[in-house]
Amino acid sequence: MRSVKEKKDRLRHVWFRRLTCGAVLLCGLWSAPCDAGESERLADRLRVTFYDEDARFAESVARLALEQRPLLLGALGAEAPDTLHIHIAPTLEAFRSYGFSAIPDWGDGYAVPDLNLIVLQSPRISGSLDRLRTVLIHELAHVLLHSAMGSAPIPRWLDEGFAMYSAREWGLWDRAQLILATLTGDLVPLSVIHSVNTFSARSAELAYQESALAIEFILQEYGRNGLHALLARLRETGSIERACFDVFGLSIVEFERNWQRYVERTYGWRALPGEGVSLVAGPAIAILLALSYVALRRRRRAVLSRWEREETAECGRSRDEDRWKRFKQRFTVIRGGKETESEK
Repeated sequence: MRSVKEKKDRLRHVWFRRLTCGAVLLCGLWSAPCDAGESERLADRLRVTFYDEDARFAESVARLALEQRPLLLGALGAEAPDTLHIHIAPTLEAFRSYGFSAIPDWGDGYAVPDLNLIVLQSPRISGSLDRLRTVLIHELAHVLLHSAMGSAPIPRWLDEGFAMYSAREWGLWDRAQLILATLTGDLVPLSVIHSVNTFSARSAELAYQESALAIEFILQEYGRNGLHALLARLRETGSIERACFDVFGLSIVEFERNWQRYVERTYGWRALPGEGVSLVAGPAIAILLALSYVALRRRRRAVLSRWEREETAECGRSRDEDRWKRFKQRFTVIRGGKETESEK
């Protein structure tokens, strides 16, 4: 049980962090050059700020955020927070200037949950809209989760796991990477994922996938109500150890051990035949299609080449026959003329 002094210290720390974040943000906004082209869009407690060149992108962002917010709140069992602010940074320098800590080079967006703020790169920076959906849902999940938890500290695996699981950032090569990490014993412990921003891109991807598996494990074993109960108890106690024990009857160490067994069952040696078929079948089919395409092109070129040779040979024979016919006709004419003279 936390003492009153500990609770006051924790609350003081939370407010200090929020004030610091706010001060840094205001300094960044104050020092950033003003642009007459900056605009904003307001709708249903959503504020999107952008520059005129990104107006169409901002509309897509607002539409997607309004669509996904109620779905994420339902997954959390929470109510909508205060106004959400999404800023679309026009340049890479502006994108980085909003950060309060080191932003990894592989990030396309990030959230500042204490301020209900999401910062996204303009498509003019990345040159693509392919990752808009996954990045926005990922960061939106962060903000809504923190809003639902209030001042309670959230383990990084829970924070990143909910965001990753919500964005459905899961593909063929992600499963292959998990299988490799499971078989080689290179899984990242959940307890060290709090340092994910210092990881390399490959290690961070693995940590995100493992975090998503932790959420999947909770939903598989305890259902959505189990996740809601864990989050509610975490908000009440401010301790993931206490919340885990009260809801699941497990210490956090036992929880992580059970999660690891789940990962090994799903992506270990015993699951390799089933997963291996799907992992091998996809690339195998793609390779077969590519080889078939190459073979067909080679065959087509060979047929066209053969037809060309035959046509050339046919033309040559035709020319030879024509020359022989002309020669024969000329010889006949000459011979016929001589015979005519001799008869005379």
